[in-house]
Amino acid sequence: MGRTLFARRHLCAAVGLGLMSPLCLFAQTQNDTSQVAASASADASTRHATAARATQLGTIIVTANKRSERLQDVPMAVSVLDNARLERQNAVSFTDYATQVPGLNLISSGEGWTQLVLRGVTSGSRQPNATVGTYIDDTPYGSSTIYAAGSMLTPDIDPSDLQRIEVLRGPQGTLYGSNTLGGLVKFVTTPPDTTQASARIGFNTSSIEGGGSGYGAHATVNLPLVTNKLGLRVSVYDRDDPGYIRNITTGQAEIDKAKVSGARAQLLWTPNENVSVRFSALAQNLNSDGLANQGIEVDPATLRPIYGWREQARAAGTGLFKIKYRLYDLSVNADFGWAKLISTTSFSTLGFKENTDITSLYGPVLNPLFGLTNGGYSELQPIALNKITQELRLQSPADQTWEWRAGVFFTHEHSSDKQDILSFDASTGAPIALPPLGSVVLGPALFREWAGYGDLTWHATSKLSILVGARYSNDNTSYTQTTQGLLTGVTDFTTRGHDHPITYLFNPSYKFSDDMMAYVRVASGFRPGGPNVGVPPGLGAPLTFGPDKLVNYELGLKSLLLDKRMSIEADVFYINWSKVQLTTTAAGFSFLGNGGRATSKGAEVSWRYTPLNGLTVWANSTYTQARLAADTPTGSIYGLKGDRLPYVPMWSANLGADYNFPLGGSDWSGFVGGNFSYVGARESDFNPVPAPRSHLPGYNNLDLHVGVNYANWTVEVYAKNLANRRGISSMWPETIDPVASPFQASYQTPRTIGMSASVDF
Repeated sequence: MGRTLFARRHLCAAVGLGLMSPLCLFAQTQNDTSQVAASASADASTRHATAARATQLGTIIVTANKRSERLQDVPMAVSVLDNARLERQNAVSFTDYATQVPGLNLISSGEGWTQLVLRGVTSGSRQPNATVGTYIDDTPYGSSTIYAAGSMLTPDIDPSDLQRIEVLRGPQGTLYGSNTLGGLVKFVTTPPDTTQASARIGFNTSSIEGGGSGYGAHATVNLPLVTNKLGLRVSVYDRDDPGYIRNITTGQAEIDKAKVSGARAQLLWTPNENVSVRFSALAQNLNSDGLANQGIEVDPATLRPIYGWREQARAAGTGLFKIKYRLYDLSVNADFGWAKLISTTSFSTLGFKENTDITSLYGPVLNPLFGLTNGGYSELQPIALNKITQELRLQSPADQTWEWRAGVFFTHEHSSDKQDILSFDASTGAPIALPPLGSVVLGPALFREWAGYGDLTWHATSKLSILVGARYSNDNTSYTQTTQGLLTGVTDFTTRGHDHPITYLFNPSYKFSDDMMAYVRVASGFRPGGPNVGVPPGLGAPLTFGPDKLVNYELGLKSLLLDKRMSIEADVFYINWSKVQLTTTAAGFSFLGNGGRATSKGAEVSWRYTPLNGLTVWANSTYTQARLAADTPTGSIYGLKGDRLPYVPMWSANLGADYNFPLGGSDWSGFVGGNFSYVGARESDFNPVPAPRSHLPGYNNLDLHVGVNYANWTVEVYAKNLANRRGISSMWPETIDPVASPFQASYQTPRTIGMSASVDF
């Protein structure tokens, strides 16, 4: 339920818990096999032609509505970042590109541990369950529950394997189900090309100001095993991400460095023009000896570092952080003419382990009790998740007066979370034999969901369309907990929960022309409820919590102007969030309860323009006012009506440009670009008692890149956070005193300078 579930549960008792596509790139859908080659091939002739293309903006095809359609025709707020933009900016994680998407911000404790927030829908850094859904193609990523860190573990897929990233703003509860209160982030991978062979190899190196150096490599190969019938695509990557934080207790430098690696293999079979079958396997690994301790101690009143801008103090032998994710999915598409049948089956596993220093939390109590002068304490926490999903949907052609779709969805999750408190010498890491301090086994937790959904679109005229949809979900959860030890006591119990939320969608749109559309969108979303963690039966505290619900009211406009050389997308929204899941304390236990209310209202604007051949400029701006709509319930975290929701900036903005130009001769061309972003001031987490919250100042970020293309080679030099800003991305208290104690703070990565090179075959 936060950075570390066991430590934070005890902490809770006292603390509470752009549209950015490069010039003229044509994004394709995996189902459109006739155009796969155009999107999957990135050879040298394509790169050189970029500088000479006409100034019209390229057509962008998306699958946000689970069917291929032009972005301009989708009646909701969708932002797209394609792989060429991501690779050119050397973007390998959410922190590299989040500010380029209107309404998207992060609560990040560092690499591998990031909460996504869309339109201000968050209850803070200790939120146990995600409010933004994450999909890889048509498959959900991670856990849908509170029992397997579903709110913080998000994928970082190598851009070389991506076709684009689609960010759907606003709840997607009808088509995508639970945990999409704020919206959805969808990674669309590049499918195999069954017509021609190709390959790409890339290398990069980078160095952090005042820190270390990192290296990386990636390779992709595409093979048409049977021309026009069977194709194989394989992508692998491996990189060492540098760090910059020093542990003054042990003298260890770069405790936040990480080893990241992964691979993806896809096999596409198209026996005829009406049927396609795609199987894929994905592997991702992240390993570090210090990421679990990557925060820097700060004074919560002044936000000044206690030991230094790059220093922390952590007990020896702590900081282990590992993520191991595997995903296998099978997609079958069959076109019968009168309708299309789409089946998606997936099996995924997630292994997570961290060892976090909690000496400051338990040392003041346990060291005097056991007569220790330098006792250290850590929490060793492994999490395991197995998840199966199956979706089957049938949908009509899009060119008929009454367009319809119906589908069913099933998921089954099995998760476990064991948390042990270890004792050792804080200076050396050598174990100290003490009586069992605490061991908690959360699980098995079993979550099963059946859902049915459907929508109907009436194309009343060639200009007016009205879409209505609904989804019914039936969720069942069984949760077992076993504890023993001095700090936890002895418990052994099983609790069950059940709920059946309904979501709906009303979405009329009107096309003034092919290039201008206005829409209204009223959509709802939910997060599932379930058994409470740590609450044995018979003690007066609620054994279960219910789903929270959200309704989004939105008015939007999309327009292409100046002979398709300029695009403007704008929307205003109002969100009513009810029965918010909040940490509550009663009968000596900390648990989740329902009863909070919040609203979020704002406006989002995106602009993109190609004033001349090769030059693209863009900008976006977001205004969000996310606040409590009522005082928080008695016993929960302390908040009053009108208080701002945690970590949500009122203003954020982004401005960027990219210029492609010839350098003379057919083999040479160049490019240069940059991106400036601003994240406004935010408030930290709610406190458990009436006390001031920390005010986090706004910050900005400047990234630049310049490079050349020669024949089939591309070489680039880039800088991230060129001005070396120190914006805080999250904070949390170290001890049970949320006001006077030191806090740990995570910052944006300091200035990073790097170089990359790639070659196409």
